[in-house]
Amino acid sequence: MPNNPWSNISWNNTIANCDKGHSVVIGSGKNKRTVPFGSSAYVAYINRNNGKSQHPVGLTFDCLPDSFSGDINSNVYCLNMNPGKPDPDFCMSNDKCGLYEKYYKDMLCHLNPRNDLLFDGNNIVCNSVKYEASMTAISQNIKSFKAAPNSFSPRPHIGDVWQRETWKQLRKVLGRDPKIFGIEFFPYHSTSGFPFPKDLPSNYYRNYLIDNAMKAGKLIIIMRKADEWYKDPVIGSKLKAYLNKVFLKNTQRVWLSPGNFIIPNHLTMDQVLNMF
Repeated sequence: MPNNPWSNISWNNTIANCDKGHSVVIGSGKNKRTVPFGSSAYVAYINRNNGKSQHPVGLTFDCLPDSFSGDINSNVYCLNMNPGKPDPDFCMSNDKCGLYEKYYKDMLCHLNPRNDLLFDGNNIVCNSVKYEASMTAISQNIKSFKAAPNSFSPRPHIGDVWQRETWKQLRKVLGRDPKIFGIEFFPYHSTSGFPFPKDLPSNYYRNYLIDNAMKAGKLIIIMRKADEWYKDPVIGSKLKAYLNKVFLKNTQRVWLSPGNFIIPNHLTMDQVLNMF
């Protein structure tokens, strides 16, 4: 089993050690050159070259990476693209960043199967009853929560709000929280997508987990951009040939719900739902 590259992540080390020395190519023609991944030159190039687009990238390493989420022992693996703009309350300026760092490292090392991050005073609370009450309040006021998130206390991580919104309908169908393990193609935060490097050394561990999931016959849900996953030089061809895959009808609205599932012919909807 390969080493988990995220075990040493901290506020002073928000890039996987194996990724730091990795050379990436930027520019083209006479301006083509290689720079270290995560360097100021790399960030400046990505942001500058995408800054005039309708959705500028805003690549940043000021927040802890979102490599994984949920329960690694789940029978359902959801493959997403990359985490979006980081919540400023969970960047380095946060006065509870020490608590957040511990919680997040536990999640990246698969020691915390739930995403129920709550700040209650000065402590992190992983209590399902309190969490559901808070999430219900937020779901009922999601627009005002996004506009003024500090009006809610205790307050969950904004990424968890997004995740739970995606499977809100699924929870109603199941009558409980679904058991899901989420994996990001590119684990570092950016406002929008860009040509992600496909050969980052940290991908080796990610691909190892996906390969094991396929060997175990688990359900793979490709949330969006299947072609990007298929281009991965290691796992791409295996993933493309894998049969137990579910796609989403609307990849812009990535709701995990029966109405949005495209299931393979050899599976029924009941079989798919039972895997959650």
